[in-house]
Amino acid sequence: MLCEMCGAESAVLEPRKVSGSILQLCNSCGSLGSETSYRESIGHRAYVAQTLEKRQQKNRYEEIEPDEFVLVKDYGSIVRKARERAGLNHSSLASKLSEKKSILTSVEAGNMTPNEKLIKKLENYLKIKLTEKVESTSIPVTSSSGEALTMGDLLKQAMDKN
Repeated sequence: MLCEMCGAESAVLEPRKVSGSILQLCNSCGSLGSETSYRESIGHRAYVAQTLEKRQQKNRYEEIEPDEFVLVKDYGSIVRKARERAGLNHSSLASKLSEKKSILTSVEAGNMTPNEKLIKKLENYLKIKLTEKVESTSIPVTSSSGEALTMGDLLKQAMDKN
């Protein structure tokens, strides 16, 4: 590898800060620069990549317990259709449920996820079902590369079952 200061061939180069720039310097030129922090030595992109990877590993899987109830995907349209079927406008439904009109409009638009209390109120008053039971499924988290489960891994598992 070549020293970025003198151009000499060196087996070992160290990252050093020289005039605000991080350069890979040989031992003889190393005294011209100051030490760099770990983040500076690996570079901004590598640091961001490491941070994102750690975050993804931490939040990779949102665990949902079997037999747990979750909100259906099209809850907004279900609420809107049920409200219209009951012949109510946003204001009247809001007053019947003791909720703000803006909250109901946001829920219908799908911009807001209702909390459990509001879900129960809507289900009871409008006689609708906004939650569904999650059944247990087993998807092994192993993959060929040791990383995230890929579409190829899922297809291979499906083919093995048949």
